[in-house]
Amino acid sequence: MSETPGYTAGQQGFDGAPSDQPPPGYGPPQQQPGYGPYGYPYPAPYPLAMPPQPRSGMALTGMILGIVGLCTSILYVGGVIGIVGLVFSIIGIRTVNRTGQAGKGMAITGLITSIIAIIVNAIEIAVVIWVVHTFSTCTQYDPNVKPTQYQQCVRSGILGN
Repeated sequence: MSETPGYTAGQQGFDGAPSDQPPPGYGPPQQQPGYGPYGYPYPAPYPLAMPPQPRSGMALTGMILGIVGLCTSILYVGGVIGIVGLVFSIIGIRTVNRTGQAGKGMAITGLITSIIAIIVNAIEIAVVIWVVHTFSTCTQYDPNVKPTQYQQCVRSGILGN
C-alpha cells in the first residue's frame, strides 16, 4: 500500500479532529443561486414566446409591387406595376383589418409607394407628351433650311417665350 508522504491514516488535524473531515474553516460546498442541490432537476425554463401572427400575403405583395413600381416608374412600366400594387395594398389593408393578421404596415407602405409610382409615371408621361407636342408643332420649320426659326419655335414652346 502506497502512502502519501506526510500523511498517515488516522492522523488528527490541528484541533484533534479525525483527518477524514475537512480542515477547519471550510464548510459544506456552497450552491450557486438559482440551482437546486445535487440530484435535483434544473429549475423550470422560461415560458416560450407566442409564435408570431401570420402575415397577410396581400399586404406583402402590395408592398413589393409598390417598391418595384417606384423603382421602375422611370421606365413607363412602373405605373402599371403601381396600379397592381395599389389594388393588392388596398385588399391587404382590408384583410388585415378584418382578420387581425400582421402586415398592416406593409400594406400601408405598399399603398404609399404605389401611389408615388403612379404619380411619377403620370408626370413623366405628361412631360413626354408635352415635349413631343412642342417639337411636332415646330416641324413646319425645317431645321436644315431655317435653323433660327426652328430653334425659336422650340424655345417658345418649351420656355413659354
